[in-house]
Amino acid sequence: MDPTRRPATPEKMGDTRAEHLDVAMDLKGMEAGSISADDPVEEARMNRLLWKIDLRIVPILGGLYVWCLIDRTNLGGARIAGIDEATGLSVGNRASIVILVFFIGYIIFELPSNMLLQKFGPHRWLSFLCFGWGITTLCIGFVRSWQVLAVLRVLLGVFEAGMFPGCIYLLSAWYRRAAVYFLMGSFCSSFANILAYGLTQIASDPERDGWKWIFIVEGAITVAYAALCWFIIPDLPYDDKKNKWLRPEEKALVRKRLGGDTGAFEEGKITWKVIRDTVKPPHMWGLALISLTGAAGTYSFLLFLPIILRRGLEFSLQLSFLLTAPPAAFTAIYAFGIAFISDKTGLRGPFIVLHCILTTIGLCMIAFVDAAPVRYAGAFFGQAGVNGMLITANSWGMNNVRGDAQRSVYAAWVVSWSSIGGIYSALVFRQQDAPNYRPGVIATLAITLATLAASTAMIVYFKIANKQAQQGKRVIFGEPDFRFTI
Repeated sequence: MDPTRRPATPEKMGDTRAEHLDVAMDLKGMEAGSISADDPVEEARMNRLLWKIDLRIVPILGGLYVWCLIDRTNLGGARIAGIDEATGLSVGNRASIVILVFFIGYIIFELPSNMLLQKFGPHRWLSFLCFGWGITTLCIGFVRSWQVLAVLRVLLGVFEAGMFPGCIYLLSAWYRRAAVYFLMGSFCSSFANILAYGLTQIASDPERDGWKWIFIVEGAITVAYAALCWFIIPDLPYDDKKNKWLRPEEKALVRKRLGGDTGAFEEGKITWKVIRDTVKPPHMWGLALISLTGAAGTYSFLLFLPIILRRGLEFSLQLSFLLTAPPAAFTAIYAFGIAFISDKTGLRGPFIVLHCILTTIGLCMIAFVDAAPVRYAGAFFGQAGVNGMLITANSWGMNNVRGDAQRSVYAAWVVSWSSIGGIYSALVFRQQDAPNYRPGVIATLAITLATLAASTAMIVYFKIANKQAQQGKRVIFGEPDFRFTI
């Protein structure tokens, strides 16, 4: 359910199910009384406006997400292209430290960054963040010691901290299109290691110096993309003066659709009370565990799969880069399919359970089987499952919070726990366990099983709460007609 709108009555729940989902591809389910679906002229105007908003917002934020993922995780490819030898990264726990410190800056600056986004506006702040992490990535290409690399990774975390919650906040302010943005980013980033392999070939010795060109070129592209973001990313829909790309009648139509004429959509202020009330419900902690597990698995595959392929399964440098693309592409296709089915069924929790089962199968294939083809096949299942957790958890949580400020807090909440998942990954995938990292894979399997249990408990909890609300024994979030999305 779009938190900017009044909840549907029980009699209308079936009719507004598409509106209730983040993944909804059709945005015609508008609040009764705002845009009449029976008026073909009004409906045509709205469809044209939605298409215009799509073209303005989704591609640019999707690209921002792509470069954020690439610049955050290109260390995995760089480690098989010479950065370990150049900086002494493979000694002791240095690799784990360099991976871990990224999340220190990320966690500390995440919520303050989202507050600054409200102060300066999305187009200024998101563009600045993109420029900052682009410059940082470029500088990594010139490091000579692991200590300097660690410092730059902290800065990278600081700049990237506000991107994810900021984009979610902007997307949810305009419409429920967040899942499309995730899927676009996941699909495009699946080819990142193919790009990385091509960049290593610029060096005269790709296996020794190829890593430098990965960071230099990808950082330069990110800086250029930041300039593009400055001119394209819009501000929030209620800021009529800044959104000059919309005509006055289009601005009025947007506000009408969002309930702006009645004051239903206004900028929510984030206070400590809002933060406390948002994270207080027990299901928020279940969503935190799902986000932690999904992120731990995702970072593990992105950062360590190239090393397992190169040094564990002894593929060539070329194949080690190229073989990371098929599992990532399969993950994107799987996510698109699950999003479509989830949209049609109106369910979230059962798909989290499915993701956990798929992840469990994949991790068992990687950890307990010696045959290279089977272990590689496990990467398909495991990577699809953990990425599915992140996407579905975001949708599930957004469906089950109320209010603009609460959505912003929830976005920061899941990113914080995702960061903790990244720290978990850095700690359990230890250098002494290279190149197969079996203890790390088993540790990821353990939290996946815990997530499976928690997700099942949340489904039961939501069903009981909805039944009590239906019987008039409970009021959810102060709204008699509100029902949890299962």
